[in-house]
Amino acid sequence: MTLRSEGCIRGCTLPDVHFAQCPWFMVEEDSERAKELLKQGVRPCGGCAPRVAREGVMLCEGCYRRLRRLLGDTADLIAHLRSQADPLKAAVYDRVMVSSSRPELPAPVPADLIDASQDLMRMLRDWAVVVDEGLAGRRGLAAGVETAEAFDDADLCLQAILADFDTLANRVEIRDLSDAVVHRHVGDPEWWSVVDALSKWPLDDQPRWAKNPCPECDCKTVRVRPPRRKGDTASYRCTTCEWESDDRADDGFWAEAFAELIPDADAPGGVVRAPAEPTAHVAPVPPAVRPVIVRKPLPPLAPQLPPSAVCPECFTQRAVNGGCVCGG
Repeated sequence: MTLRSEGCIRGCTLPDVHFAQCPWFMVEEDSERAKELLKQGVRPCGGCAPRVAREGVMLCEGCYRRLRRLLGDTADLIAHLRSQADPLKAAVYDRVMVSSSRPELPAPVPADLIDASQDLMRMLRDWAVVVDEGLAGRRGLAAGVETAEAFDDADLCLQAILADFDTLANRVEIRDLSDAVVHRHVGDPEWWSVVDALSKWPLDDQPRWAKNPCPECDCKTVRVRPPRRKGDTASYRCTTCEWESDDRADDGFWAEAFAELIPDADAPGGVVRAPAEPTAHVAPVPPAVRPVIVRKPLPPLAPQLPPSAVCPECFTQRAVNGGCVCGG
């Protein structure tokens, strides 16, 4: 029988939100009332109101997304640890290399690499059997297993867990699975969680900082982790408030909100050029033509006659013989 809780089963609370019976209810930081409570020995409370659980499960939204994301990295992490624990690929860099006829022996494998890979593989097999009894068998990795084979064994268990993850997340046992994945030990761990192993041997996923701020705390501290394999999802996590999501949530809204702007290669200074707006069609201007000057001949001037050639009586031109038609 499964239990249903309104709050996150891991005890997650809302920051600075208190119950009415909490001594710190409606008490402002650095106020006189706060100083008086501290003098009385009342322990400060950062928030005691629980986070509401995600619909259909017993985890809050943040724990649900974080647990599923870290579980999805476990098969790659086991293969990563196995590749580093291969004694044939190990090397020693803390001693002077000298020429010798003695064959070089493989470097010793650190014990924590073996312990971490074994603990993670046992965890996957134990929880895979909960959802599929057919996966019962050897709990750890076989000695000398190759990297590809270690990944295949881990991924087989992982896919069974992820396929039934919502059913597991609605059972009280999800608290134990969460501890095996997200619990962080102080100092040398007695057993290795996924977070412990990732903090010491991180996977090279080349995350980047998002340009847009976090939707919860409004800080520009969102890390974008690209998908590691084809078909995987990109994830977004705020390092300030631990908000988390992926590119399939909310119909792909976050994938668009945190998309990386790719600058135009021709734009100086990495300036992103806006697409050019369409313009109306304008007929091309014909090339300029040098005007040709057409020279026309001027009309001939009228001949200038001497005064004696004009008749003083009728003011007409005299005849050639000196006479005029008027008889003058």
